[in-house]
Amino acid sequence: MLTAVFNSAWPAIVATVVAVGSVIYAFVKGRLVDTKVARSAQLVAEAQTVAAQAKTETAEVRDAEAQANATAAQAASQAVKERTDVENVISALPAGGAQQRLLDQWSRGDGVNPAARGSGQNTDH
Repeated sequence: MLTAVFNSAWPAIVATVVAVGSVIYAFVKGRLVDTKVARSAQLVAEAQTVAAQAKTETAEVRDAEAQANATAAQAASQAVKERTDVENVISALPAGGAQQRLLDQWSRGDGVNPAARGSGQNTDH
């Protein structure tokens, strides 16, 4: 009699096992997909962070370059002013050897105050 009950219940038992197996498979697969989606979202967030850092660094480099260019332009302007001042002093001298010697000294850097030599400023005029 037990065999007869088991034989008649066999299709129901198999159907139940298949149904439970399908539910477990779907659950595990869904968890794997959720994990992959979460990992992908994390990678996207990391990439966005790296891109934002790169933009910040690029802006900092551009700012530093602009500051360096402004400093160089100011130094060039000061050098032109100093050269003009020296040339005006030289042109005011009487023609002759003194004018040429002063121009030669200035071209070589002689006769410049040692403290001014390092700073690029000539304090002799």
